[in-house]
Amino acid sequence: MRMPKLMVGGAVLAAGMSLFGLGKAGAAELIAQTQIAVAPPAFLRMEITSACIDGGAVFKLTNRGGKWPRTGYLKLYYADDKTLIGKRRLRLAGNQRVSFVVKDKILAGRPVAVWVEPEWYQREFEYDASMNCSS
Repeated sequence: MRMPKLMVGGAVLAAGMSLFGLGKAGAAELIAQTQIAVAPPAFLRMEITSACIDGGAVFKLTNRGGKWPRTGYLKLYYADDKTLIGKRRLRLAGNQRVSFVVKDKILAGRPVAVWVEPEWYQREFEYDASMNCSS
């Protein structure tokens, strides 16, 4: 009978083989907990720059991938406590740029951050860019 094989950290294991001396049960548990990294789609490549300016902070987003297949959300947060300040739906074409200013009144001396959340691709919540313009 041919045993299925699994690639783990560069080593090929046949099903039922011991992994790092853990035995079959321990190896199965380790494999079950393994997370597989998936590259984001080609159309979800963003370049985001930010800078402090007189009167606030400016964020510039450039879509370095292809046209988005559906809409997504551009979300603005207070970075220190993850409070959502606002969000905007958008759908970007290839190489399309958008920019926006967060005024000092909104900043209120706190760091702000941006997260792009596509509707067609689930990804972990992690700020794409952040800026602290407090003096």
